[in-house]
Amino acid sequence: MSFLQWQEGYETGYAAYDNQHQTLFRLANRLQEILDHPGSGTGQDIAPVYVAFLELTKAHVRTEDELMRWAGYATADDHDTAHMHFLELLVSAQDTNDLRPMLRIALQKFKAHFESQDEQAFLALLRTRHYPPTAS
Repeated sequence: MSFLQWQEGYETGYAAYDNQHQTLFRLANRLQEILDHPGSGTGQDIAPVYVAFLELTKAHVRTEDELMRWAGYATADDHDTAHMHFLELLVSAQDTNDLRPMLRIALQKFKAHFESQDEQAFLALLRTRHYPPTAS
């Protein structure tokens, strides 16, 4: 069983945003697999997956923060703060001799954040909104 299971109920209808979430799930699952089964990956194997997760997380945070502002999400500022702390944790992990312990913590925080009432409320809000059309 995967660390994170994608559910249809997580979809918002915003393809790019949903694709980011799905890819983050796949990357988080791969990282967790490497952490749980050391024989399934070496330190060299974890680095490219970690970097991909970090870079996509940075992009995703920008996307999500923009959507929160556009949708008028009430706790957007608190969500921004949570994103900032999460990114700090991910970035600081690369400065350690062994990023595995910090990465374990980061993956648990990612899972908890995604499953939180706040995140689920935002996903539900997005399902009720129609993203503004691009300028003609």
